[in-house]
Amino acid sequence: MDNIQQQIDDIISRLDDNDSSLTDFSDSLDNSINDLQTAIDDQSQSVSDLQENAGQLQFPLTQDTIDLIKEQFPCGKITLVAGYFTLTDPRISTNSVILMTLVAENGTRGTALPIVTASTGSAVFRGTGDGDTSTYNYLIL
Repeated sequence: MDNIQQQIDDIISRLDDNDSSLTDFSDSLDNSINDLQTAIDDQSQSVSDLQENAGQLQFPLTQDTIDLIKEQFPCGKITLVAGYFTLTDPRISTNSVILMTLVAENGTRGTALPIVTASTGSAVFRGTGDGDTSTYNYLIL
């Protein structure tokens, strides 16, 4: 009879161990699911933040940042004299793209946009008339 009781006690002990292991596994699984849900919630919030702020500048624009941009992409303001202006900068090449925006319309302008001709080290801005003395912002890419 003692032998049978010992076997029953062994079975109960193993069941208790299994139950404890199952409880530990279940707790671990619950924690993992909670961690995953938190990560999903964080990602969803990040996506929502990105969608909400789409197209907005997300870093502080300090003077150092502005100086770095100007160093990499020369920019400034020119005023045409008798319809012309020659900009000299070693970063200008024949492949440069020069963007312009009108700041102030002055003198006698035509109806077309100014023409920019770039060569190594310089760019010539030619207005649409000899009397054009307008002012433009430029950005060299």
